[in-house]
Amino acid sequence: MARKFGFTLSYPIPVADLHAALTGEELWRDRFAGAPTATLDLSHPGGPGTSRVEMNETIRQDKIPGLVRKVLKSELVVTRIDNWQALTGSTAAGTFEGTSSAISSEMKGTYELRPTAEGSEIVISGSVKVKVPLVGGAIEPLAEQLQRRVAESERKFIVKWFDERAEV
Repeated sequence: MARKFGFTLSYPIPVADLHAALTGEELWRDRFAGAPTATLDLSHPGGPGTSRVEMNETIRQDKIPGLVRKVLKSELVVTRIDNWQALTGSTAAGTFEGTSSAISSEMKGTYELRPTAEGSEIVISGSVKVKVPLVGGAIEPLAEQLQRRVAESERKFIVKWFDERAEV
């Protein structure tokens, strides 16, 4: 059975500007510039204002919880695919999928980008399922926590990225 989760991230950035960054190349290239074990493939299959961002990263052993290390069969590579649709009025929808090697897992869900009085927010709703006998249910909360940490890390990077451009 999959574990469901949801959370919201706030940004002091207008929807149109945030959407343009999320569907553009510069933000993602900058985000992954210092990640030696990560790869990035960005395309625009739905045309301008849309994106498909595929990220693959080999996770360092010291970053993997002990419970997970015990069941790994090989190096842990995490793949995430984000798809963003074009803006419709002042909102945009997106989806995400995540999988990992060495441990059978899947994460999927939706994004909703919408305006707020202070800028914008992304509502994230999804589920995670880890298919490992006996310990899969114990690993699912760890995978959910990882998703939250990654999303919060990306939020901080994006806010800083926009702040740096405003200073120029």
